[in-house]
Amino acid sequence: MALSVGGIDPRQHTFTVGVEGSAKRGAHVAVALPAAGLGAREAPVSRSAAQRRSGRLDKTGAVDAAASARASSAEPALGPVQALEAYGPLVAETEAALEHRRGLAAARTLMLRHVADQTAGLPAETRDQLSTDGETESRLRRLEHINPDIDTTPAGRRRLAWLQGFISQDRTARSGIRCLERLIDESLDRHGATPRDEAGVGAVSAAASACEAGDPRRFDRESKLARWCGAGAAALSSGEGAGNPVKRRLDFRGDRRINPVLCTASVAQQRRQLEAAAYLARKTAEGKTRREARRARKRRLANRATRRMRRDENTRKQHSKHAA
Repeated sequence: MALSVGGIDPRQHTFTVGVEGSAKRGAHVAVALPAAGLGAREAPVSRSAAQRRSGRLDKTGAVDAAASARASSAEPALGPVQALEAYGPLVAETEAALEHRRGLAAARTLMLRHVADQTAGLPAETRDQLSTDGETESRLRRLEHINPDIDTTPAGRRRLAWLQGFISQDRTARSGIRCLERLIDESLDRHGATPRDEAGVGAVSAAASACEAGDPRRFDRESKLARWCGAGAAALSSGEGAGNPVKRRLDFRGDRRINPVLCTASVAQQRRQLEAAAYLARKTAEGKTRREARRARKRRLANRATRRMRRDENTRKQHSKHAA
């Protein structure tokens, strides 16, 4: 295992730590670093091997650490540490399916944006047959029933035929996304994760929570997970001292993939549950703004998530003991 500090981000005051072999001997370090607020990246083994060959050096910790530091500093796009492989292969498999879905969704979003831009260049005769309301996806499906020969210009006919080719690509992408979502749902069932029992949390959000959090035992207090996901209490001014914040602000740190999960769940519960609406109304009556009330609600949901993950982990331990 090689461990090195590869770089410092002066804007966020965070360190980037390169870890070589995070799925094996460096698994515990790979779990502890993100919990401490440090950016941990997987340093490829080929970097240290290439440096040893070029300098005809022996395999030592200093050489491997220097190679990991250079790799994490020069390549900010390095992947995260593979601590999930050590914690649970099933969670790592879920993360792979989740990343695949994110890639398909990002590619589909980029394609639909391109379709929206090019639809504006169609002739007026074709645009009149498309509804100005609705999403780009619905307008793209309407293009399938338009005859390309009705366009008056060669450029219009060419653009319409070109855009109609995206219809099959969009269907393939949607089919692949739905298939991956079913796979993620089945993986969560096998893992025994129960975040979907929380209103407003679907399969994709639950998978993101399980994969980003990893081993829940690293959060020994509810406040740790709240700060880790950016839902903790952050003082508005340093002049308040070291006690509990009196005036809170938005915490820009933390895992930005988990924070939207809490925000979505909070909004969904506010619309559908009387308990959530009453909680926000009570906080507003105490003198908090609407944003401050929503942050307090997110903190409450983060505390629930901590207790739920601990309960799931204890259940898995009991099942493994009975199976053994």
